[in-house]
Amino acid sequence: MSLFERIADAFREPGARAETAAEGSVSDDPDADADPDGDAGSGDDEADPNELTDAVVAVCQRAPEGIRTYTIEITAEGGEITEVAPGLLEAHFEVVDGGVGEDAVTVRAVDFRGEARTVDAETLVGVRLAEPVPLADVQMRLLSAEDHDGDTLPSEWFRIAAVE
Repeated sequence: MSLFERIADAFREPGARAETAAEGSVSDDPDADADPDGDAGSGDDEADPNELTDAVVAVCQRAPEGIRTYTIEITAEGGEITEVAPGLLEAHFEVVDGGVGEDAVTVRAVDFRGEARTVDAETLVGVRLAEPVPLADVQMRLLSAEDHDGDTLPSEWFRIAAVE
């Protein structure tokens, strides 16, 4: 199964399914993974130190006014990135730093075509690693995100998740 198929399967429309903890702890509740310190994907959720992953996705859990632009950094300490795949905004997606062969990548995308006018649990970017690394060693940092009204989107609406 390709990374794109795994991403699509993991993040269906809200209400379509809710995985159990054994399946990856995906919740359709947009506040379920809200991070009180506001640092999306900061790793202060208590990740199982034994859980390994070789693929992650950055997800926007909700954006009622859509996503016009975002810049996200994903770091996999001790890992090597082998693939970076766009999610919701494919047309104007670019790797601006790092990427394949590195342990970190910074990506940005812009919605020039109105693809993301309303967002509910959408994958923004997928990253595959050469070897599994502890999930706790994979971090996401939301550098910027704006909706179609020009307002800054809160980091609590974004998270990183392992793809099984």
